[in-house]
Amino acid sequence: MLRRLLIVLAVIIIIPLVYVGYLISPTSLSGEPIRFVVNLDESQDSVLDRLMSDGYIRKKGVFNLLASFIRFSGKIEPGSYMLSRRMTTYGVARTLLTNPYQKWIILVPGLRKEQVAERLAKKFNWNQTKLDEFNKAADEGYLYPDTYLLNVDYSGTDMAKRLIANFNEKFDAKIQQDLLDQDVRNDTAVKIASLIERESGGDEDKALIAGIIWNRLNKGMALQLDAEIQYAIGSSADWWPMVQPKDLKVDSPYNSYLHKGLPPTPICSPSIESIKAVAYPAETDCFFYLHDHNKQIHCAKTYEEHLKNIDLYLN
Repeated sequence: MLRRLLIVLAVIIIIPLVYVGYLISPTSLSGEPIRFVVNLDESQDSVLDRLMSDGYIRKKGVFNLLASFIRFSGKIEPGSYMLSRRMTTYGVARTLLTNPYQKWIILVPGLRKEQVAERLAKKFNWNQTKLDEFNKAADEGYLYPDTYLLNVDYSGTDMAKRLIANFNEKFDAKIQQDLLDQDVRNDTAVKIASLIERESGGDEDKALIAGIIWNRLNKGMALQLDAEIQYAIGSSADWWPMVQPKDLKVDSPYNSYLHKGLPPTPICSPSIESIKAVAYPAETDCFFYLHDHNKQIHCAKTYEEHLKNIDLYLN
């Protein structure tokens, strides 16, 4: 009787253990490494559904249980991972919770080089060496703002080259030819586009601002743009500080109140919309503009009209 009871107990214990072992075991003998991408804003359920449908795991509940032992939250970070179907469920979970080989980063338009470097350093946990490499290799204005999926083992130089290569791809041959037809060099276009990026309230007013900047340049006027002053006086404490009256006298080649023409370099990385605005500016008689508190642009042909707009929309 005791022997029979022991056999029953053994069966009750062994069968679940065998089943659990089956659920955890690899789904295939193939060790081929396969790239698995977790998209930005993708839900955990969606990731687990794909892991099941693609044949990496057998049960979501088992994955979640193992994941909770590996990391308290069990949350999978968006990015790219190298998986194989010969991994156990524990191996899949451990890889997805600890070892992305690529990470997502969003670089918005209008960032200066130092801001891009700061965001990359934070995302990829750079040391000072990598940060210095990036700053040395990066060209102001040419770090294309975009959503990137980048290797975590890139050097600072590799990262700069990747962003610049994307800029060269987006700044396509048609735009370059249309600029050339107007006798506008690419570097000139990027400088103006960077000014437009920082001065505009949105894509809808970029062509108008481009037209006004061209009007000032063609007439030999000083541009007198606050964005250039901000670039000159910005620091890690605040890269784009509010301009005070005293700042208009700052000794800098980027002070467009004291120096005519374009700045020595771009002041930020512009979007493709800002570059297109340079190539296809709005036709306007305006030489002055301002944005009201709702970011609506108002332009004026004369300085007297501009002063009226200041009283009307800003005071």
